[in-house]
Amino acid sequence: MIRPVMLSENSVGFRAKPEKEQEAELPESRVLPNTVSTRIRQKFQKTTNAFLQYPLKGLKGDVNSDFYEFITMGIVPYLIGSGMFMAMFNLVNKHLEPKSRVLAGINGKKMALGVVLYGLFKSLSPDLVTRPIYWGTGVDIEHPIEHVYYPLPKEPGESANIMPQIQQRKIYDSKEFFRKDLIQKDLGKEYYDNIAKKVGLGEDLNDSVTETTPIIQSVVSTAKTAKTFSSYAWAGVGVGLAVQDNWIDFFNAISNRRHHISKPGETFASKMGNKLKNFGKNTIDISKSFGRSFCGAFKTLWTGAPGTHGFKKHAGKAWLLFTMALTAGSTANSIIRAKQSGKLEDKTIIDKSEESTVI
Repeated sequence: MIRPVMLSENSVGFRAKPEKEQEAELPESRVLPNTVSTRIRQKFQKTTNAFLQYPLKGLKGDVNSDFYEFITMGIVPYLIGSGMFMAMFNLVNKHLEPKSRVLAGINGKKMALGVVLYGLFKSLSPDLVTRPIYWGTGVDIEHPIEHVYYPLPKEPGESANIMPQIQQRKIYDSKEFFRKDLIQKDLGKEYYDNIAKKVGLGEDLNDSVTETTPIIQSVVSTAKTAKTFSSYAWAGVGVGLAVQDNWIDFFNAISNRRHHISKPGETFASKMGNKLKNFGKNTIDISKSFGRSFCGAFKTLWTGAPGTHGFKKHAGKAWLLFTMALTAGSTANSIIRAKQSGKLEDKTIIDKSEESTVI
């Protein structure tokens, strides 16, 4: 005879492990919000790693070095080369004659400003392409992700490294193999449904993932091309602004900024107070001078410098118009192509009311 087991009599109980005994959850790759703070944090981490971490790994022949790290290190020669270019045209001025020194100083500062504006315009201008494409198609090619991976053992017999490593990437780093897993996990099917609606495929599709994937890949290709062309054109605008004579007032404002001269017997608190006061006034004056110089440089680039004629007078305006037309045209091309792909000429080949496609 088999006797029944009475759990109550045997005092069998179940309980969760104490919090201290529970295993900590390991971080996973995730989609990040496409915000200004996220972009700044990603660029900061990529830049510091490009200088401090990735070169050392590559020189050691680390098995965990990958193509992402190689591409990221491209920022190193760009920044170092920019600094050398700026220094080359400014550090030699002290060896010139007084009259030549003044002219060389102005030109050197213009070149240094040109490097800064080149990088600034190239970094900010992609939004002029990617944001309208996102609004028109639902595809945000700049959507950031945090990619988490665990390094492989470097030598035979070495224990695995369980410390997670993080790479700052984007969903569409690869057109063919974009991160569908993270989209599914963090954004859900609604992400594809929204794209399908915007490009004209319709709503309530049985498989919006499959139907939108070719269109997404097309948008990524055209959008990245448009972003590249547009960003370099706007970088040229930045250089064009930097060479205008309107910046002389800005350079003078920096050179003539207030300096505190300590008086005999002045206390530390008084020195710091006066220095902070001068810093505040200098910041306001230099900011105002920058605004005036920037607006003046833009106006001069558009209308031409006084006394110029022919090509020199209209070159700036022509470049600005070309840049704006290139940005608008390439952006529109990406959106129109996506919507044309969504509106098939023969819609009878797809029966959205059935589970399968009728051929």
